[in-house]
Amino acid sequence: PPAGFPSPLCFSDATMFDRDIDIRECRPEQDLKAIAQIWYECGWIEDIEKESKYILPFLEDSPDALVAAINGVPECVVVGFPGTLHYLDTPLSLGGIAAVTTSHIARRRSLARMLTAQVLRRQAESGHLVSVLGMFDQGFYDKLGFGTGPYENWVTFDPGTLTIRDHYRPPVRLTEDDAVDIHSAMVNRRKVHGTLSITAAKAFGAELAAHEQPFGLGYRDGDGNLTHFIWGEMRNDGHKLKIQFSAYRNRQDLFELLALMKSLGDQVNAIEILEPGEVQFQDLLKLPFRHERITDGAKNAQRITASAFWQFRILNLEACLAETRLSGPDVEFNLHLSDPISEHLPEEDGWQGLGGEYRVRLGKESSARVGTDPSLPTLTCSINTFSRLWLGVRPASHLVNSTDLVASDELIEDLDRALLLPKPHLGWDF
Repeated sequence: PPAGFPSPLCFSDATMFDRDIDIRECRPEQDLKAIAQIWYECGWIEDIEKESKYILPFLEDSPDALVAAINGVPECVVVGFPGTLHYLDTPLSLGGIAAVTTSHIARRRSLARMLTAQVLRRQAESGHLVSVLGMFDQGFYDKLGFGTGPYENWVTFDPGTLTIRDHYRPPVRLTEDDAVDIHSAMVNRRKVHGTLSITAAKAFGAELAAHEQPFGLGYRDGDGNLTHFIWGEMRNDGHKLKIQFSAYRNRQDLFELLALMKSLGDQVNAIEILEPGEVQFQDLLKLPFRHERITDGAKNAQRITASAFWQFRILNLEACLAETRLSGPDVEFNLHLSDPISEHLPEEDGWQGLGGEYRVRLGKESSARVGTDPSLPTLTCSINTFSRLWLGVRPASHLVNSTDLVASDELIEDLDRALLLPKPHLGWDF
């Protein structure tokens, strides 16, 4: 491998036998055919020839994309993307992870883990404070310091059962040609705690264009700017709408979109949507349990399901704490922090994760400084767990039951009082 990347002999599993593995930056046009083959083998695309055109903008829009090539052919790829994540009212620079994919050729060689660790190092060293990714299952990304996010609710409902009585205006039709406006509306939508915004506009446009039966409706202001919208894909012969993206600026916009959805009930039997962060959707439905029982087992079954499908980690502890301003009582403690990502990074000068000893203060003015104070209580945990605690995924009194968090009962109670945060909500399915 080139300078700056680990020798395969540094890693366990089968990598020790693959002396011809080359880890390098992605070359979008040159690597496109091989990456399309990887995505085909992973089930992400069904037609290599037809769908490759959607992959190229995705690769070109990434400042941090790495591939592992075997015998000169890319067989594993990890793509990083820039964005922001709101912590309460403060936007934090984010380096996200997407498209962690490995071909049939390169399985069981730890390449995906190695590439992801390298992308995270690049993002941390370029100034990103946090990272987020969508996980394919629990456990894999834990080894890189990621902690699981909260349960998110997917709601499938008959739009005719919405109890909304708000007025709605005739919307405008949206197509993939409106991708720039749709992306702008997503970036400028109302922010809540945990809101994610991805700045990769070209990749976003390619994602919209990839929908086979796209469906988009929205509203523009007097200057022609798209202010609020829904975008998704029609399924089941036009009787089910899956909404992938939606955006609004305020309560009025939100309820106009809900009224618009209700108007579709004459033709659309079911709408599936990720529950907005400021709504408990069951409050807005007529007889939801009855409709769930009646449609049980049907193609357009009505239901509300929950899953924690994304993970998060802090990349710069000191900077994140400096941007933390809490309304609860102050609490100070020593933090004994471990970071498993260090096991997957080459031992050289550069970012090695966040393991170490810190003195932490949480309150109206928060901070993290290297060192300890023997007069303070101690919290011991991994960066996985501390990231969840800091973001408000679960309080300390819950994390102590299911994670590696260790602290005195008194400190746990103090942390519960200090970190009174809303449930984080990304609001961007990626």
